[in-house]
Amino acid sequence: MSKSIKTMAVLLMTWLVSIPASAWSLKEHILMTRIAAERLIADPNTPADMKEWLKAANRTGSDMDGEKKFFLHQRVGLYPRGVDGLGFWAVIPDLEKLSNGPVKANIAPFGIPESSLHFTDAELLNPAQEKHTFKDDLSSKPKLEEVSKDMADPAWKKAGMLPFRVADVYKKLVDVIRAGKLNDKNGQYPRDEHAEHWAGFLAHYLEDNTQPHHATIDFNSKSYFAKSTGRSPGIHGNVEGLLMDDDHEDYMHLREEFWPIFVKALDEVKDPATSNEPWQATVEVMLYSYDYLPLIGRAAQAGYKIGGTATEPAGAPAAKIDADAFFHVKMNVHDVEISMMEMKAQQMALGVKRVQRVWLQAWNEAHQPARD
Repeated sequence: MSKSIKTMAVLLMTWLVSIPASAWSLKEHILMTRIAAERLIADPNTPADMKEWLKAANRTGSDMDGEKKFFLHQRVGLYPRGVDGLGFWAVIPDLEKLSNGPVKANIAPFGIPESSLHFTDAELLNPAQEKHTFKDDLSSKPKLEEVSKDMADPAWKKAGMLPFRVADVYKKLVDVIRAGKLNDKNGQYPRDEHAEHWAGFLAHYLEDNTQPHHATIDFNSKSYFAKSTGRSPGIHGNVEGLLMDDDHEDYMHLREEFWPIFVKALDEVKDPATSNEPWQATVEVMLYSYDYLPLIGRAAQAGYKIGGTATEPAGAPAAKIDADAFFHVKMNVHDVEISMMEMKAQQMALGVKRVQRVWLQAWNEAHQPARD
């Protein structure tokens, strides 16, 4: 093994064990981002010049039939090959966590590493200190008006700064569109300053915002497992890559079941954000997504065949998950009975819708007169 390969292997292992959790899998980010572009291109309300830009920027995109084939059969893993344009830029924020290496350099102006810009632990923003932990009854979730808008508030460095990162990248996207810097040019990475770059980055963070585990300190649903052992499986990864891009199994019957549920959700899901302001909208989506955490916890218990509840845990998790049991647990959330599979489809569809909405908003803002 060459020295360079050994170095990369060490960096990879350091990254995998040091970050608390990745986002949606790279395959999911590629899929959601490309579908958002394809839906905007098909939408008669999208400005014509934006459609032309999207056609050029979504170079490895397809249509829903093509995306279905990609979803069912394509393996992506940690190093996506054959992806370009918006789909490529949408995975770079996760890959930059790897290139950051063990030093974890801070990102300006936030003063925290890239990995801490992908989530916000909502409990840590609750003004009541005793609620800085996850509770199954959701009593630790702060109210919107309790969430500080001051980035200098020390709570944000502990909690993670996803809402501020969304606002920051949104502004960068508006600026490059306004400057007419729309498309990628070969050989320019990492000096790229164009709309493909920042639209892909923005898509990534908006999509992360819809994964419930990115809204909680209990990002692996560990509270639902036996406290006597202190062990829990990787529930965060089960929510994401297990069905989409697992290392060992394709779960084809579950993928075939998932796809029509996802397609239906694309038409039916409602964006819970009432604000167009990027920071506030991100916080609103975070608090909405947070409510699905008990469903994930119960699905985890069913998938790993343990007894008990969050307050009465029993038994250590089994080594292998029962994926059918995991994805078919149901619970009433937001006054609707929903399965784990339906929740995943809905939140991914919400990610697509959020990207569509915010990209279009950025494009329209960039074509308005600049404010002093």
